[in-house]
Amino acid sequence: MKTNIVNENSIFLLITAIVVILAVRLVLRLIQAKVRGWIGEKAVSIILKFLPDEYTVFNNIYIEENGKSTQIDHVILSPYGIFVIETKNYSGWIYGSENAQYWTKNKYGTKYRFYNPLLQNYSHVKALQSLFGFPMLYFVPIVVFTGRATIKGHYPNHYVIYARQLLSTIKAYRKIVLTEEILTTIINKLSYSSFETSETASNHVNQIKDGIRERKAIIMQGICPRCGGTLVHRQGKYGAFWGCCNYPECHYTLNEQTLMKGGAS
Repeated sequence: MKTNIVNENSIFLLITAIVVILAVRLVLRLIQAKVRGWIGEKAVSIILKFLPDEYTVFNNIYIEENGKSTQIDHVILSPYGIFVIETKNYSGWIYGSENAQYWTKNKYGTKYRFYNPLLQNYSHVKALQSLFGFPMLYFVPIVVFTGRATIKGHYPNHYVIYARQLLSTIKAYRKIVLTEEILTTIINKLSYSSFETSETASNHVNQIKDGIRERKAIIMQGICPRCGGTLVHRQGKYGAFWGCCNYPECHYTLNEQTLMKGGAS
């Protein structure tokens, strides 16, 4: 009888130990995933600091739209469009189709499934679309892989890129689609929608407004706000405009109407 009790206690202790070990492993895995994700987002945020001042960058924002909270890794507001970036810090082979619900990471034969980042980022774009009221053509979704990932899938209709390709992908968009007035409005809206307190949002908005005023002042002095070169009056296919003297190294241009209003495009 005593032997049976001892055996039952031993079995109970063994099962308890196994459960504790599995729980600890699960917690550690979750912590590692969060740390890995944070490192990837931080790396991308550092890269985005090298964009010119005409790009306004928001990192790790939370917005609430229609009663739903959405976390977005990076949003860039610019005259050339709204760039919405989802960051993944993985290593190993990455593959999966554009429309599949899950993709797969394969590292040394160990496979891990994760939610399709294209679909994930699409939901972020829809949230911003609802917030701003803009059509889809104003948005540029981008999925960026940091770490030692090797992208094996084929994605002809989407941007699925490495971190080293991010700046060139963004700068490839040169057609102005958002006026300064609209850009200022959506910067303000996103600032107030993505911060917890109105005081923090107000400070952020004031900083942006100060930057816009400084940029206008530089332009009115005939100086290129992007590289510091002299603005030169030129005649183009669509009429007169002002362009940087350092072209083709610098592609900054400004139409005459915008300059007369004291603004920048």
